[in-house]
This record gives sequence, structure tokens and C-alpha cells, in this order.
Amino acid sequence: MMLTKEQLSELICKHSERENGLQDLLEILLESMMVSEHREYPRENSASGNKCNGAGRNIVAVMNVR
Repeated sequence: MMLTKEQLSELICKHSERENGLQDLLEILLESMMVSEHREYPRENSASGNKCNGAGRNIVAVMNVR
């Protein structure tokens, strides 16, 4: 499903107004970034023989906002 920037923005705004909506959005964003980094890291470092997945490079702290 492809959404325009305006449609996506409206969905995000509506969801953020729900109970725990902002926390849900932050969780989705962080998970998406980690998955993307996990896919990209081996491509960038395959020439050096590095086989790790890059998980140890960044530490992500998630605060429970309630």
C-alpha cells in the first residue's frame, strides 16, 4: 500500500491522539530503523569480511512514557 506524505501524516496524527498512541508510533519507528540497519550493515561491511549484523554498534534506549 502506497500512501502520500499527506495521508501518512494524517494517519500518524490520528494515531498519536489515541491512548498510548505516541508510544506505539515511537516503538514502530525504532523497530523499523533497527530492521533497516540490520539489512544495510552487512552490505556496507561485506568487503571487509565482517560477518556480524551490526547489532552491537548502537544501543537504543526506550523510555516507557506513561
